[in-house]
Amino acid sequence: MKKIIILVISCLFLQVSFGQDNQLNGVVVDGSSGQSLPMATIVILDTDLAFLADDKGKFSIDGITQFPVKLIFSYVGFVVDTIEVEDAKNSLTVKLFSSNELREAEITARKQSTEISTLQTRGIELLNEKEILKAACCNLSESFETNPSVDVNYTDAVTGAREIQLLGLSGIYTQMLGEAIPTLRGLSTPYGLMYIPGTWMESIQISKGAGSVVNGYEGITGQINVEFKKPLLEQPLLHLNVYGDAFGRAEINSIYTMPLKHDWNYMLMVHASGLDTKNDHNDDNFIDMPLFRQLNVYNRFHFQYSNKVEGQFGLKALTEERTGGSVNFNEKQDKGTTNAYGFRVDTRRVEVYSKTGFLFPNKPGTSIGIQLSGTIHDQRAYFGLNEYNGRQNSFYNNNIFVSPLGDGHSIKTGVDFKYDYFDESVDDSVFTRLEAVPGAYVEYVFGKDCHKFGAIVGGRVDYHNLYGWLYTPRAHLKYNFLPDLIVRLSAGRGYRAPNTYADNLGIFVSSKKLEVLETPDIEDAWNGGINLTSRFRLWNREGSLMVDAYHTYFINQWIADQYSSSTSVYYYNLKGNSSASSLQGTVTYEPILRFVMKAAWRYNDVMTDYLSLPDVSKPLISNHKALFNVAFSDRSEKWRFDATMQWEGRSPCLKLLVINMRLTPNHESQNRPITSN
Repeated sequence: MKKIIILVISCLFLQVSFGQDNQLNGVVVDGSSGQSLPMATIVILDTDLAFLADDKGKFSIDGITQFPVKLIFSYVGFVVDTIEVEDAKNSLTVKLFSSNELREAEITARKQSTEISTLQTRGIELLNEKEILKAACCNLSESFETNPSVDVNYTDAVTGAREIQLLGLSGIYTQMLGEAIPTLRGLSTPYGLMYIPGTWMESIQISKGAGSVVNGYEGITGQINVEFKKPLLEQPLLHLNVYGDAFGRAEINSIYTMPLKHDWNYMLMVHASGLDTKNDHNDDNFIDMPLFRQLNVYNRFHFQYSNKVEGQFGLKALTEERTGGSVNFNEKQDKGTTNAYGFRVDTRRVEVYSKTGFLFPNKPGTSIGIQLSGTIHDQRAYFGLNEYNGRQNSFYNNNIFVSPLGDGHSIKTGVDFKYDYFDESVDDSVFTRLEAVPGAYVEYVFGKDCHKFGAIVGGRVDYHNLYGWLYTPRAHLKYNFLPDLIVRLSAGRGYRAPNTYADNLGIFVSSKKLEVLETPDIEDAWNGGINLTSRFRLWNREGSLMVDAYHTYFINQWIADQYSSSTSVYYYNLKGNSSASSLQGTVTYEPILRFVMKAAWRYNDVMTDYLSLPDVSKPLISNHKALFNVAFSDRSEKWRFDATMQWEGRSPCLKLLVINMRLTPNHESQNRPITSN
């Protein structure tokens, strides 16, 4: 009996052992992501036996009598796979792959040469490299020929100095930025636009109306920010550009990019240009364009350490010589005489800057930025018998803290400091001025890059050592009535310290006396505007419409009055009203693939009170302007064709009325009247 019990137990034990050895366990997963595939199907080949995995992709199969065995695994949307299993000792992990095999595809996208975001709260026109390439030549002053918002005009017919006009007002009221750092201020205003070669630029951003308080209290009519080419790996090792024209102008540009280490990159940009041919096509005995020679060098470095610190720094150096005047003018023989009229401007300029950002990986969206820049601008010039020399030393520091405040909310706050020292001389009179301005600001952003409503509200407080406390409120609002119909509003205040002579360099070529009648106050103005942007499809082709209206009202303005006297130019603070209104409409349409048309019309109404001419339209500013541009490129975009037509209406003229209405001159040494023969 005992032997029978042992035999039965032994048989049961062998049966259990056999069942355990033949139970096949495993899991079915996505071969790409590793996620389990619940309820996957398993079929034993050449049988009718089928099994389902559980909700976690795991399976167990009993009843396999012999090995090896072939199993078929399948799952909806995945490729069926057959696996041969040698034994049941080890658990299986079966990987299935998606049946949607992606073939290699080339996706191309074409950006318009001028881009306007429908998401950003501030209305910014972005001119990318395609738009910059439309310019006939060759620096920043020549890059707005196809843009209806910005005019570039000569300040006079002799010196070749150029200035922009935005919203009907001189470019001195537009803040110029180089990668978000203020630049081209003070003594560099007359020729500064020609210090930035076109081949160096990556894009230009134009913002009308009140700008961001982060960049300072300047920028009454808007901001123009230039982005330069970056020393990144996607840049070609060497870029070479050569230009020449029938007037004798020639230039060469070279850009060299080199990675120094895995976290350091270096770029060297060199520009050399000149014009040595005297042209007088209108036979007025004055050369049409000043002769010049310019050498411009830009070194820039970019570095990044892990994901916590990133920055860049650079050094720019420029030397330029400009001469002009009468065709017969010979500098060695005629300088300082009345034999022939001529002028010369020699400029030496050095800029150094750095931008450093500290990131916080554990706090996405939080960062600290430090901007530093220093400039030395030295200028030696004479105009006929008059000499004008100047030197400007500038320093700028901006410390920015950015932090999110929740979903769609963020804040920017910081402190900055601006320092400018001016040392100018006009003939035998010397003028020095030191400006030191510490400031603090805060800017709240709601709905960044949102699809409906966005707001930017900011303010700053500065203390100017010459003009006292300055308060700068600014606000921007945006609302999308439709995905492609956006309305933007902006309003704000701006200030500007006047530069009596550098702002009006063209006056030196006249024979009028220059008389400063009082101590200048800071220029103070309010600006408000509305912008409507709409994108549309017509005949299944894309287009856009942009209409905007802005008004600028001056509380104080430093006036250079050439019209109240036939023999003098008076400088004084505003004694009445000064304002500018601008209305503009722009339509862009692509009727045929890669063929883009742009049409624009603008109306300016600029009024200023002069001593003897109250409430008059400002001369030399056209009330109406129209622009039409067509651009075409081939499929590869290696060939581009572009044509632009501009029309300007008649500029207001003044009937000179000379009366004996004058302010009492201030005879302090730095503001006494200047006589120019």
